[in-house]
Amino acid sequence: MIIACKRGEVSALKIVYERYYSLMYGVCLRYLKNVTDAEDLVQEGFMKIFKDIGSFKGKGSFEGWMKKVMINNVLAYLRKHKNEFVSHDIDSIAEDEMDAFEEEELTIENQIRNTDFTREELIGIIQSLPQGYQQVLNLFVVDEFKHQEIATVLNISEGTSKSQLNRARKLVKKRLFDKVLEKEAIRAKNDVI
Repeated sequence: MIIACKRGEVSALKIVYERYYSLMYGVCLRYLKNVTDAEDLVQEGFMKIFKDIGSFKGKGSFEGWMKKVMINNVLAYLRKHKNEFVSHDIDSIAEDEMDAFEEEELTIENQIRNTDFTREELIGIIQSLPQGYQQVLNLFVVDEFKHQEIATVLNISEGTSKSQLNRARKLVKKRLFDKVLEKEAIRAKNDVI
């Protein structure tokens, strides 16, 4: 299939596109808050994949190579539009939301573990993070980049990558707990009715 794509065979390109569209769309959506932007960037990403497919040398998986192209495409877009996404100070948001939360952490972790979250709820929580936290969390946890690689890709220090990951994790945990409380309130209300 890859050889046929390298030759530019339309049927092979179509098969690859259809087979991997959902996965690559998911990659884009993890980094972006806007569905339309994710749709646009997955299209643009596939154009880059098909244009640069000759550079795939068969080292590692084709899917992994495509994901890397897609992630680089999204990160380039975010760098280009950085000022549009920065609407508030990341540190103040995280610190304000997490101060009281940290004291009850063990009880909270148990409640989070015992709650079922939908995929949409989890994606929504990740998308609600400040852009820098969201990028580092996705790169480190989901895409398995090392802090040195993240620092290079995002043009930040390794220390910044580590601290943003730590803060992102705490903020995700806090927002998951908020969702637990919301679900419990809905359940209690339904039990009364």
